Amino acid sequence: MDFDVIVVGGGPAGSFTAKHIAAQGFKVLILEEHDLVGEPVNCAGLLSRRAIELSGVSARIIINKLTGARVYSPLGACLELAGNHTWAAVVERSMFDQELAEQAQTDGAFLFTGARVKGLEPAPGGYLVSCSCRNGKDISFSTSLVIGADGAKSRVARCLNLKPGPYKASICAAETELSRTSADLADIFLGSELSPGWFGWIIPLDHKRCRIGAGHAFVKEAYSPRYYLEQLINRFPDHFRGIKIVRYTSGVVPMGLMPKIYAQHAMLVGDAACQTKPISGGGIYPGLRGAQICAAVAVQALQEDDFSQEKLALYQELWDKEFGSEIYSGISHRINYLDLNDHDIDTILRFLNKPFWQKTILEQGDIDFPSCLSSCLSTARPWKMKILKGMLGALNWGSDLKNSLKLHSADLKEEV
Repeated sequence: MDFDVIVVGGGPAGSFTAKHIAAQGFKVLILEEHDLVGEPVNCAGLLSRRAIELSGVSARIIINKLTGARVYSPLGACLELAGNHTWAAVVERSMFDQELAEQAQTDGAFLFTGARVKGLEPAPGGYLVSCSCRNGKDISFSTSLVIGADGAKSRVARCLNLKPGPYKASICAAETELSRTSADLADIFLGSELSPGWFGWIIPLDHKRCRIGAGHAFVKEAYSPRYYLEQLINRFPDHFRGIKIVRYTSGVVPMGLMPKIYAQHAMLVGDAACQTKPISGGGIYPGLRGAQICAAVAVQALQEDDFSQEKLALYQELWDKEFGSEIYSGISHRINYLDLNDHDIDTILRFLNKPFWQKTILEQGDIDFPSCLSSCLSTARPWKMKILKGMLGALNWGSDLKNSLKLHSADLKEEV
């Protein structure tokens, strides 16, 4: 069967891309390797209000709202950030993915589940996409444009010889039964040995259930992510007393800028295109925006019947223009954060745990665009700046590494 566009991957970025292209009257196919969209879940499901509004999903997917967080150091300090408005929403992630897939189908896209893409073969006017089905049989589809939305280990990217993002975070998480006195605050745990290059977390779903996680990022030598999660539980027994693990999940989050997210007759989107936030590793909002940009360029290419690299390069140009500076900012914060030891982290949390800084962080913090907070913290005394910049990465849930300097040294020197 022939399609104008084949989207490989039925996650949020893939479905959102398919929705916007199909809405313009083009024949779009989504190939999803799993039998059910949204399963298995490999995400903490913490979304900004901006991401929820952009997605257009129903309010029924929201299971909790967070108004702040507590950030802990391994030496006992705690930065308390308790606000009076919603900072982020916890969603039922599988339902979120399924609603986006339903939106795409409503706008005319076809969804084929249980179809694992095996390879791409150049064909006249595009590609022949081969996949294996749940019944063990193979099937092929032809298309003018392939869009890889198949995650951090994208097979489409490998077939196109598009290099992955330069860095990654490896994470182990779990759904748990865990009692909470306050269900509107997340807990963040920092420490150079506790979760090297990364952080641990508790995200409450209600007063009796939580999502927890830990891992490592951008370090050459590290234990498994599962080790760091178990270490987190043991290191903070008061926070995890009576915990019961319901199920474990794991995943890899790609970070940094990919050198190229397009090829002739092809583009990448979402995690496959490394469209994640360097500070947190979160990929929903940038993935949805990436999907909108990708779809707009795809529609233009379809209308003009031009799928050349020169034409599709506009996609990368627009993506870099909107998110490039934010990614560079996240990289600079990661560089500083990696230089901090546990004593530095403890000192910073105590320094920031004062009404002025708490108020500043709560008012100016934005989990989608943390560089806004960075500019506010720049008013602190100069001798505090190196530590404050490094800590900003942790306060906003994440990081991005030293080797980025080799890729973007000029930009970073200018920004830092």
